[in-house]
Amino acid sequence: MDPSYIRILIIDDQPIVRNGIKTMLEKGGFADINISITEANTSAEAKYMLRADDYDLIIIDYELSEIDGATLCRQILSDYPQLRVLTLSNANSAENAQEMLKAGARGYVLKTIDAESLVHAIATIAKGELFFTERLANALIEKYILGKNFINIGNEHPGVAKLSKREKEIVGMICEQLTNDQIAKQLFLSKRTIDNHRQNILNKLGMVNTAGLVRFAVEHGLVNRA
Repeated sequence: MDPSYIRILIIDDQPIVRNGIKTMLEKGGFADINISITEANTSAEAKYMLRADDYDLIIIDYELSEIDGATLCRQILSDYPQLRVLTLSNANSAENAQEMLKAGARGYVLKTIDAESLVHAIATIAKGELFFTERLANALIEKYILGKNFINIGNEHPGVAKLSKREKEIVGMICEQLTNDQIAKQLFLSKRTIDNHRQNILNKLGMVNTAGLVRFAVEHGLVNRA
């Protein structure tokens, strides 16, 4: 994907929603990024457009009347795995977001999203990262990490193979919001050793902070199950 030019396809069966999203994106003020936007009313129309032209990112309505968003997402990505998918929904639901993540989507936002946040979501997903509203991200962490009911999306990252068994264990404990002192006590290691492990984990995965590490864990299944 050319980071300076993003070709977007909006799939929604409500014209007012499509027009609203298109208007926000056109007036959203992308920094150093040009965009082109095409609209599709049905899944059949969307698939025809995908065959006829190239796209980088698609925005899918979760509540399509003819087909659910997760099913359509899987169908499209099976033929066009390079596409990035952003989900639009009326429901701020961790369960719905989980379903779309497992289908291959890279983000989930509400239809009430403001223009600035939508532009940020598009730019984030275009870079290959995940995007959720803060409230939904917290709900996902609470339900699927702290609750041990983890999402495994199955997108293997080369950095995962570099982690030792101990480092993977520490990642899981970090996701449980344990401090380095608490991890050290549970593993009968020194805090300095945990500090070193933590920095090595960030280096191997290309992360710069704990927030990025937790997001990576959500995407790649790095959780220590109890």
